Amino acid sequence: MRRLILLVAIIATIALTGSRDLAAQSTADETLADSIVVVTTPIEPFVERNGDRADGFYIEIWEDVAHELDITWEEVWADSYTEMLDMLESGEADIAVAPLAPTAEREGRFDFTSAVVSSGPQLAAHDRTTTTRSLVRVLLGSGALRVLVIAAIGLVLLGHLIWLVERRHPDISDFDTSYPGGVFDGMWWAAVTVTTVGYGDMSPKSWRGRAVAIVAMLASLFLVGAFVSQVTSDLNESREELEVSSLSDLDGQEIGTVAGSSFEAFVIAEGAKVRSYESQQALFEAVDVGEIDVVVANPYALATIGSDFGLHPVGDVLYEEFETFGLRQDSPWREPVNKALADLQASGHVQRIIARWVE
Repeated sequence: MRRLILLVAIIATIALTGSRDLAAQSTADETLADSIVVVTTPIEPFVERNGDRADGFYIEIWEDVAHELDITWEEVWADSYTEMLDMLESGEADIAVAPLAPTAEREGRFDFTSAVVSSGPQLAAHDRTTTTRSLVRVLLGSGALRVLVIAAIGLVLLGHLIWLVERRHPDISDFDTSYPGGVFDGMWWAAVTVTTVGYGDMSPKSWRGRAVAIVAMLASLFLVGAFVSQVTSDLNESREELEVSSLSDLDGQEIGTVAGSSFEAFVIAEGAKVRSYESQQALFEAVDVGEIDVVVANPYALATIGSDFGLHPVGDVLYEEFETFGLRQDSPWREPVNKALADLQASGHVQRIIARWVE
């Protein structure tokens, strides 16, 4: 009798557990069948606003994920990273399609999918800053300074030579006959001749003086060419060798970044001075008008549109992070989206989409 009662109890427990699992699965299936709300914000080339619809390689990847899962979705726009994350946390949106790094602080507010791309913060400087600093450094560098010293010595010698020749003809000469005044006149004439300014206020009148002038003008072609070539070469080398290993190398210079991004948190944690902007577009426009000269931005953005705003990358990515999609806390979409992403990654489809947008 006891065995019979025990057997009935086991069967009842199994039946009850199975019915609960079926109910839970049914509830999950009903949730997954509903249309979801996707929030995004413009951050090129991940997400771009093309009229009333979103575009960009992150949007393309999400569209393929949605197609594979056979789900419908409603697209809503946030004006900033902060607003997008708030909408995700409050439950106004189910998924955030924008490059999000799963930081420790964010993990307590919402969930994340598996990695979509590998990225990280990169420093970029405006051309006006790098060019000005490089020019000063180059002019004081050994190559250009050597040419300048040679030119100065040449002007002194040429000033003496033209004065010695022309002083023999004081009746027609434009040069002072005294040593200090005559040599200064000779150096002035040599400077305006070598630099091809040619004011014409004084010129050699004797045939010897004109012979010296011909030699000086021919020599100036090589001297000026050598100087310009040296400066250009040093400027290019200076820009190529410009490296920043940490934010502390910027000597307290204010750094621009996007408010609410993981990059902003990184810059603040490093103790650097930061100026935050509500969007990437606002950040780059601030650089363009001269509000800031240095930014921390995504290397994908710098590679595609950074040059449009006069920005060029400096050094390597400061650290590696993985960009994902964001999900509201305890979202039932996490596993299905991760599976779809894994399939797209394995087939190489994600890489082909990114290459089409970035190259």
